[in-house]
Amino acid sequence: MADADGKMAPIEQRGFNTASHDFDYQGWKVKVALDGASSEGIVSGHADLYERSVFVCRVMLSARHRDGSSAMQALARKARELIDVRQLQADD
Repeated sequence: MADADGKMAPIEQRGFNTASHDFDYQGWKVKVALDGASSEGIVSGHADLYERSVFVCRVMLSARHRDGSSAMQALARKARELIDVRQLQADD
C-alpha cells in the first residue's frame, strides 16, 4: 500500500504495523513483508523469493531496526545478495 507520495505505507493489521513491497530482480520476483514490531524496536519480517513463478526460499529477519523502512531495506538487500550468489553458482 502506498501513500499520496507513492512511498510505502504501513498497513494496520491485528494490532501490528505491517507493510509489504514486491519487486523484480535479475528475473526473480521478491515479496518483502514486515510482520510486526515490538515495543523494544525488534522488527520481524521475511522476503519470499520466486524464480519463474516458483517459490524457492524465504529469507527471515528478526532484529532491532530504527524503523520499518530500514528493516525493509535490510530484507531487500539480503534477498538480492542471495539471488546473486545463486546465479553465480548456476554459472559455474
